[in-house]
Amino acid sequence: MHKLKLKTSSLDCCNILIGVDLLDNAGELIKEAANSGRVVIITDSNVGPLYGERLSNSLSRARIKAELITVPAGEEHKALKTASDIYNTLASLNIDRGNPVIALGGGMIGDLAGFVAATYMRGIPLVQMPTSLVAQVDSSIGGKVAVNHGVLKNQIGSFYQPCLVLSDVNLLTSLPDDEFANGLAEVIKSAVIFDEKFFNLLESKIERVILKDKGLLKNVIYRSARVKTRVVEKDEKDQGLRQILNFGHTIGHGIEACSNFSISHGRAIAIGMVLAARISYMMEILDKEGYDRLKNLVNRAGLPVNMPKMDTEAIIQAIRHDKKIKNGKMGFVMITNPGAAVISNDVTLEIIKEVILPG
Repeated sequence: MHKLKLKTSSLDCCNILIGVDLLDNAGELIKEAANSGRVVIITDSNVGPLYGERLSNSLSRARIKAELITVPAGEEHKALKTASDIYNTLASLNIDRGNPVIALGGGMIGDLAGFVAATYMRGIPLVQMPTSLVAQVDSSIGGKVAVNHGVLKNQIGSFYQPCLVLSDVNLLTSLPDDEFANGLAEVIKSAVIFDEKFFNLLESKIERVILKDKGLLKNVIYRSARVKTRVVEKDEKDQGLRQILNFGHTIGHGIEACSNFSISHGRAIAIGMVLAARISYMMEILDKEGYDRLKNLVNRAGLPVNMPKMDTEAIIQAIRHDKKIKNGKMGFVMITNPGAAVISNDVTLEIIKEVILPG
């Protein structure tokens, strides 16, 4: 089992555990971290039937009573209305500040349950138990929790750190290939912005990663999570360095939102990364070889590299609402080579429009 410790100004320590069979041992691990005899599991209609009972049984063996709340699956349910319904249920169950929330699911559940934990009674303990590759390598780590508002993704949220993250590699075996590929976008992002050796590893072994080789996959998740923890420890509240984690996300979120989330997060971010690399090349901070290497790796991972036919103006309007725009200036993440990123205020909406135009 791999173990990482995340320490920030608002958190003494969050243990991030990456291994196999963590689900069936979750009770004791959660009891040690949260020290409560009662918890609430928040999951969705896809994940709950697969793992809800096993997690409840593990908690029961540790003498922890578990309440289970299941919400409909789908990004459209990551909304204030769903959060409000959960608040009502928590109130009816007499949940108090000592009863942790366990987010059992992918990125949508992690964000939604985390938002609920951050805001109910001004904060109750949170345990992240991610079941998707996207969540294990990215969204479960670092404390960003949020809900969507209309077509605006993650527009209402907070920074709220979990006390524990349990990433069980075995849970990824149930992921459809398309969903697994979505997570590879965030894996590639972690490598390309911060870790050249990790990027080289992915170039040489991406086919084995796609086949879900457990030993390799555990290492890939660990290295991705290590990038995230190192960045978050230096900039918890997204005021500087942490913005490099948004590589590909400025354009990607616009694509995702304007497709009404019919284009998945991973695919939208993959396109966004390739287009951000193209802008880096256009602005002469990335050479052609670096651009081609990233584009080829994204393609080999089974992810799209070309802009779909969409309403360009709608994407630009969505980008205008991006949370990274401050005082009218956009902190746009570019790469200088596979393994290093920079944040620039010189990328305008006109430049972005140029690269997203069809053809």
